[in-house]
Amino acid sequence: MVNLQLFEYKGNIFTNKIFIVVFCIIFIILTDLLYSPLNRYFLSKKYYKEALNISQIKNKKLMVIGDPCVGNQNIMKVIQSISPNVEHGDITIDLFGCSKCIHLDINDIDKWKQFADDSFVIIETGTLSFSKNIEKILHEIKRISGGDFFSAGGTRSYFWKYIGSHLYSNKYPNPLQSMMYPFNNKTDTNFKVFNLNTNTYNYYNWDKI
Repeated sequence: MVNLQLFEYKGNIFTNKIFIVVFCIIFIILTDLLYSPLNRYFLSKKYYKEALNISQIKNKKLMVIGDPCVGNQNIMKVIQSISPNVEHGDITIDLFGCSKCIHLDINDIDKWKQFADDSFVIIETGTLSFSKNIEKILHEIKRISGGDFFSAGGTRSYFWKYIGSHLYSNKYPNPLQSMMYPFNNKTDTNFKVFNLNTNTYNYYNWDKI
């Protein structure tokens, strides 16, 4: 009888441990899935306000790269429809954007030449993840913005890195090339990206671009 009670006691401990482990795994997965897009949402909201304010102070137009009407995750599409974190600029660039957007392929460097030097304040919302040559595009962005550039980055969860980015790429003829990290020209020295093709981190010095 004592041995049976001891066996049941140990069985309960084992079951509790399994429950705790499963709970921790689920918690980590949910945190990974939700933290990055939510952090990106609020950072986009903050950077958009900063970019808009600078454009008004400097009397420059505002360029938004990435259609604010859409998002790459369903939960963010819902939040964006209720409380937009970014709105259309004086011009908005997105190859697959809505009717308000200029349908420009960011990889077509010649298309960037139509914009004059230091004529816009620019904010991008992850669209540069499709860049095939990020350094050339950043050079054009710096030329056009005169340095007034903000990026809220893209989704950066582990799920997105290894699974989500590949699934998302299937929606478009051009696959995602990298994961973007936030950038603020006033506080950051390097523009950081994770190359999805080589699985390496690349850093582009903003002053030397």
